[in-house]
Amino acid sequence: MHLVQMRPEELKDAVYRNVPLLMAAGVVEYHGPHLPIGTDFLIANAICEAVEQRCECVLAPPLPFGPTMSWAGGADEGEMDFDPEAFFGYAKESLRGMMNMGFGRIYVLQHHQGLEGLQSLALRRAGSELIREVAKTFGEGWGRKLKDTLPQPNIFQWIKVAQVDTFSKYPGPFPGPIPIGHAGKGETQLIWAAYPDTVRLPLLDTWDGPLPRWLTDANQATEEEGRKWLEFCIQGWVDELSPRGPAPKTKQG
Repeated sequence: MHLVQMRPEELKDAVYRNVPLLMAAGVVEYHGPHLPIGTDFLIANAICEAVEQRCECVLAPPLPFGPTMSWAGGADEGEMDFDPEAFFGYAKESLRGMMNMGFGRIYVLQHHQGLEGLQSLALRRAGSELIREVAKTFGEGWGRKLKDTLPQPNIFQWIKVAQVDTFSKYPGPFPGPIPIGHAGKGETQLIWAAYPDTVRLPLLDTWDGPLPRWLTDANQATEEEGRKWLEFCIQGWVDELSPRGPAPKTKQG
């Protein structure tokens, strides 16, 4: 189910049944001459779209732009450095809206610079601030007093920001962890598997001078290995989002 395509009665039903909401987040930045500038976003979005086809979840509109610090290239090469505070504000209001709709299980599949990168930190800050704002309305000592009246029984896990393989079970198809690396073998083969028409490995030979360290293993990527790792990530998310028992009793909006 796509959030923006749902009618009000479908939305209320999904909320009542505690259907999880999933959103992709990535950035637009230079990924060498052989990959699309939206590589990070495309990887996250490809996994989210595949997960939505395999288990019941609501797919929210993605967050395709985020802070890059212009690390890899210039604007003329496709680099878009989104201000972290602007991103934080937009992400927080987006997540607030989803919480207000009534969703009790909100997941952000974020792919850029890992969990300690600027985009992930901004998303986690947004989620934690929103949870704190909700908790403050309960008054002091709410952990002792409140039981079945919480909008989400596991309130501290209301919003989860996770990576492509966070919920995957290792060992994977090859010795883990999954290879990532900016525009190198890992990302190249994931994009090759998800969007094969966008990859042009021969263009690496057009680089003027020695390849930077982050590109030296890109030529080792294969579409076959990429498909195996992509499936590994997708299945982990499907396992996480699939029902594990009866939904909690919540009020229908």
